[in-house]
Amino acid sequence: MISLFVLTALGIALTAGFGLGLWLLLARTLGLSTGELAWTALVQTHGTIQLFGFSAMFLMGVGMHVLPRFRGAPPTPRGLALVAYVATALAIALRAVAQPVPGFPARDLVLSAGGPLLVAGTATFALAAVRALRGGTNPHRPDELVMAAGVVAAPLAAILVAIGLAGRPVPLVIPQADDDRGVWAMLLGCLATTIFGVWARLAPGFVATPPAPPRALVGGAALWLAGTVLTVAGVAFASVLLLIGLLVIVRALGLFGATIARQPLVAHARLTRLAARSAFAWALVGAAMLFAYDVRAAAAGTAPAYLELSAVRHAFALGLVTLMIYGVAARALPSFLDRRPWSLRPQAVTIALANAGVALRVIPQMLGASDAIANVIVALSGVLAYLALVAFAANVIGLLRSPRVTQPPRGSPIPMAVRLR
Repeated sequence: MISLFVLTALGIALTAGFGLGLWLLLARTLGLSTGELAWTALVQTHGTIQLFGFSAMFLMGVGMHVLPRFRGAPPTPRGLALVAYVATALAIALRAVAQPVPGFPARDLVLSAGGPLLVAGTATFALAAVRALRGGTNPHRPDELVMAAGVVAAPLAAILVAIGLAGRPVPLVIPQADDDRGVWAMLLGCLATTIFGVWARLAPGFVATPPAPPRALVGGAALWLAGTVLTVAGVAFASVLLLIGLLVIVRALGLFGATIARQPLVAHARLTRLAARSAFAWALVGAAMLFAYDVRAAAAGTAPAYLELSAVRHAFALGLVTLMIYGVAARALPSFLDRRPWSLRPQAVTIALANAGVALRVIPQMLGASDAIANVIVALSGVLAYLALVAFAANVIGLLRSPRVTQPPRGSPIPMAVRLR
């Protein structure tokens, strides 16, 4: 099942996720046409597809495979995995084809059906994840509490998305406040929080960092989640809790500290550490931007502009979430699928292109630049981000086509944390 989720997530990303995002970016910066389709409606569609299609389906596939292993629990029942897959994929498809097309047949009915399907898919995933985290024979660990909070946030975010589609008729462009609530809940509440918990579990084995202190990890996650709830509610200075919580988590995870390995890290581990450090650095940039905009709004009454909020979202989505997917999957998928680790050079290219894409997207928009030169830079960011995805997808496909191995190749150390069977 993990291969089905991963390949579907990549297919969505290459087409309606990153692909649509690149088209919209070029339309805004270089004047590429979107035909008769409204640009803003396509942007909202892209956001939902990217978060619930690419990122969430990747998380679902990996999560339902690895969480039972973390706990020493039975594998996720195939029926639960299929329900989560079918309901989520169908909901994404209905949203993609119906929202931006005002004349779509039975548009209101189709969009209204997509909301409950998305809730059903994410709720089934959360049920399977919590079921695994509660059971098993291994001792419980604090990072499991953080992971559980993240996966439970997925159906809550889906409910907020469904509420935005509940009106009659469903508008071509959903009110921005309604759309924002679902986006922030999924991005910060589900994806980011789950990443914190998963990395806390994997980091000692992957990159030889000290285990995270339980109180600091859970306390930082609690502050982060409180900030997320206030952000979704539109409360001023929710960014304070987000920023403090993230700083506590980064310190607890030892991301920028020294390794405890007795020997130099192998090349795969160094690339994974680079991806993780880059990802969390972009998350810190995003949280700091939110705080700066709150301060400015309180002092001068100036709300963040569209480009500024876009910079924040992409610092989290392209920076934190996508880079962590690239970095962790390169180490975890070969073990999960009993394949040889993939080539280092394409992985290094993926991480370099992804970081360049985030930088060229976030920095100009953070500065509010919209002149011709800034537009070219932002357009280039989309091209680089898409090329990073292509390189990552090529690695995954090559991995799936490679022969199975029963033992790691001699001389290629693989952390015990990802060799558990």
